[in-house]
Amino acid sequence: MRVGLFRRIASFLLDAVPILVTLSLLFSLFVGDLLKEDGYDDLIVEYQSIVDDYNATINPYLQQFENDEITEDEYLALIQDDYDQFIEDTNIHTQAMLNYFVRGFFYHFIGFIVIYYAYNLIFKGNTYGRQIMKIELGGKITWWTIFVREIVYKVMFWLITLFIGGILIDMAVIAFSKRGKAPRDFVSNTYIKHKGVDYQM
Repeated sequence: MRVGLFRRIASFLLDAVPILVTLSLLFSLFVGDLLKEDGYDDLIVEYQSIVDDYNATINPYLQQFENDEITEDEYLALIQDDYDQFIEDTNIHTQAMLNYFVRGFFYHFIGFIVIYYAYNLIFKGNTYGRQIMKIELGGKITWWTIFVREIVYKVMFWLITLFIGGILIDMAVIAFSKRGKAPRDFVSNTYIKHKGVDYQM
């Protein structure tokens, strides 16, 4: 008796969302400030001032364009010098913001992997999300199979294949697999079954 897609997805979300919310809360309260480079807040204030000045400079041309007084090509030609100057003036600011974003991304990514793996390890794959959805992990459950299954072939696979529909590929394999197995089930020699049902896949 195969476990449907809804139960599998819902169980993952029930486990993942609280972890992400906790990481985001910690980021906004403490970690975010630690990841800022020196003078970051001053740079943001300065950046906003430059943006305001730039918008004030090009606004008359924008109004002319919106009123059909000039063409789009004429509008772009009129603001080109101001735009080039804006890009030059904000180069250091955008670099600082990009660095902050990258640090924030890696904080959430690595933090999620560590917590999600430890969480699965403690519960031997039978997390609260699975318990709520009345499903459980079966097969050979070790620290290695949990790492391969939950981290390598779930979290990392989904992230790496995000823009080519990795999650959809995963769901399609589950939907069309005779026994409802995902790629991670095959490589880790594990399977998802209904809670309390004793059978081999």
